[in-house]
Amino acid sequence: MTSVLDLKHIFLQLSGCLMLGSALLLANGCDASADGTSLALHGIDTSHHNGDINWQQVQNSGIAFTFVKATDGLDYLDPTFTDHFAAARKAGLLRGAYHFYETNDDGAAQAAWFIKNVTLQPGDLPPVVDIERIKAPIKGDLHQQFETFLSLLEQHYHRRPIIYTGRKFWEHAMKEHFPGNQLWIAEYGVDQPTIPVEWASWSFWQYTEELTVPGVPTKVDGTYFNGDSRRLGEILIPVR
Repeated sequence: MTSVLDLKHIFLQLSGCLMLGSALLLANGCDASADGTSLALHGIDTSHHNGDINWQQVQNSGIAFTFVKATDGLDYLDPTFTDHFAAARKAGLLRGAYHFYETNDDGAAQAAWFIKNVTLQPGDLPPVVDIERIKAPIKGDLHQQFETFLSLLEQHYHRRPIIYTGRKFWEHAMKEHFPGNQLWIAEYGVDQPTIPVEWASWSFWQYTEELTVPGVPTKVDGTYFNGDSRRLGEILIPVR
């Protein structure tokens, strides 16, 4: 059951997103991609590689959301996940968690590991699965295993996971098997990303791995959301 305080927290997150994103755009001197897509909402993704993060400074800098690495494969939990995830919410950031998918591990077991370690609350971003490499041995049922992973997370969190990938990998290994999913595309040094053929558009675009953000002691990945705060609110974990 969601409390009044939880609902207030979700409202404050969403109402602040557009203002925060706009402040960042003024600092960057840009407001749209080459195709006219709005780039108002700006976020980062983090892991233990980014060290000790001052999340209040991050939020104050105009970052609207973050994805925090949680798990990898069958048994790895990022040692900073629990602290980072809680601190991001406390600072007022929209937050999400991601899993690095190992293609040589069982999809259902990977889903169980993520679910065991990640509690997503109403108002959090949907879960993310990062798939970007094929690891030996190559299994003939890769696509079925991956669909099992996606479906189990969707059943548990009531939102279909966002797929993070690169175009070349996806078109080589996964092409045309997963239409209709939200895409988080990674491509750097371009005015707009080139997306795999089965997607009409991207939801998130990781455009750099060299972003400097106050509060983060290292360079960090930077991501745009394709839409405004209302659209972002529509994809969040629902109140039940």
